[in-house]
Amino acid sequence: MQTTGNLGLKKPEGTDIVDIADLNGNMDILDNAVNGKVDKVTGKQLSTNDYTAAEKTKLGGIATGANNYVHPNHTGDVISTGDGGTAIAAGVIVNADVNASAGIDASKIGTGVVSNAEFGYLDGVTSGIQGQLNGKAPLVTTPQQTTADITYYVRTDGNDNNTGLVNTAGGAFRTITKAVNMIPQIVTHNVNIIIAPGTYAENINITGFVGKGVIELKAQGGAVLSDSYIIQSLTVTRCLNSVVVTGLKASSTTSNGFNATYTHSVLFNYCKVDAATSNFDGVFVSFAFVRVYGGSFSNRRSGITAYLVSQVNAEGNTGNGNATGLFADGGTIVKASINPSALVVVNNEVVSTSGGIITSGVVNPWGDNTFSKRSAFSAIPSTNQVVPKAVLTKINFQTEYYDNLGEYNPSTSMFTAAKSGFYLVECSIVVSSPEALTSHYLQIYRNGTSREIGAYGIPVNSGGDIQLSITAMLPINAGDKLEAYVQHHNSIDKSITTDSIYSRFKVSQIA
Repeated sequence: MQTTGNLGLKKPEGTDIVDIADLNGNMDILDNAVNGKVDKVTGKQLSTNDYTAAEKTKLGGIATGANNYVHPNHTGDVISTGDGGTAIAAGVIVNADVNASAGIDASKIGTGVVSNAEFGYLDGVTSGIQGQLNGKAPLVTTPQQTTADITYYVRTDGNDNNTGLVNTAGGAFRTITKAVNMIPQIVTHNVNIIIAPGTYAENINITGFVGKGVIELKAQGGAVLSDSYIIQSLTVTRCLNSVVVTGLKASSTTSNGFNATYTHSVLFNYCKVDAATSNFDGVFVSFAFVRVYGGSFSNRRSGITAYLVSQVNAEGNTGNGNATGLFADGGTIVKASINPSALVVVNNEVVSTSGGIITSGVVNPWGDNTFSKRSAFSAIPSTNQVVPKAVLTKINFQTEYYDNLGEYNPSTSMFTAAKSGFYLVECSIVVSSPEALTSHYLQIYRNGTSREIGAYGIPVNSGGDIQLSITAMLPINAGDKLEAYVQHHNSIDKSITTDSIYSRFKVSQIA
């Protein structure tokens, strides 16, 4: 006999004897099974998901009346009035929501995050910020200016993020440029930049300052020549106040060491340049007034140059190995004491062909006080010259003693004036063995035709010699030519001697 898979009901086969007891047992099993089932309700059905005891426990913990809650979408925090806060409407902040003691209009608050450091910038604000800003003069129309004397310190172990007001590693600036950039445009007080020993790889520019105050860049060691305070170069340009630079050494070979251009008043005191270059100067000045004192400038194109429309006072400066010591090219150098020298002595002081002045302070009519720059020459006859009787004869002065500007031609015995002015002309000759009571003439001709001045002599006795001399001041124009002529009326030809004391031709400009 077989049985069912679920309830175990007996199923007799064809050969089995049917027992009433088996049928009754099957009925009892079915009755018990049906009794344990839930009645079906119309419109409802069971889920295919298993329902566990844990889920039953979880649902049992929900309070009576609880709802299924979905939080609304929003930005910002939500504050409940039941928690003691002030309810804020979504997206709206009004002035009343900001603490009134902060003095900040809520409309000025942006949407960005303000850091604690940024809030720290408000430290010390004692009233409305906008009101304080409104009370300030606009920088566009009112440039910054000093309000008191200032001293900045620069050290190689400093930091440009420091204040620069204390001479310590934690207080001083690292660069000279930073200190210069801290100076207001209008300097009505004294500003000192004190520089500690060290090398500062900077090309320093001091530009555009005005005012009655003085800006001084000063080596910590004071006013002495030193190799301990080294920069690349320094330029002062377009400043109307005074600038003083003391004790610095410039090391660049690709620029002038110290420059001053379009500037009112600059002092370079005890500054030094010795790095060799033939292309740049120790000090270069253009359209400026500068004093160079106690410095040393060596191995440059020029130790000190005064270029166009500039005036340089150079005093007590040393240096050597320069192509030119002092060079005036359209400017003026007033020298005192010693100054830088050149490789060749003749180039210690050079004036450009385009003009310039180098003087010790007393300007004479020629624009200088050096003999070598004046128009002047002196010459004598090289050999005795035979002069025919009764013939106007040009006198040959073939040997030059000096000719400063190259105006005398010994081969033609002619002086050609390079510039106009008043000239002192001197000429004398000695005629050998004149006859008694014969006439002798010495004359100076201008441009070969005009007889300017002359001397006349008649010997009383025959034999001996007669000297004829001229000394006169003549107004001469540039390009005029001067020559000396002689004529006599002896019965025979006579000779002019070569005596260097009594026979000579000299011309010098005196005004």
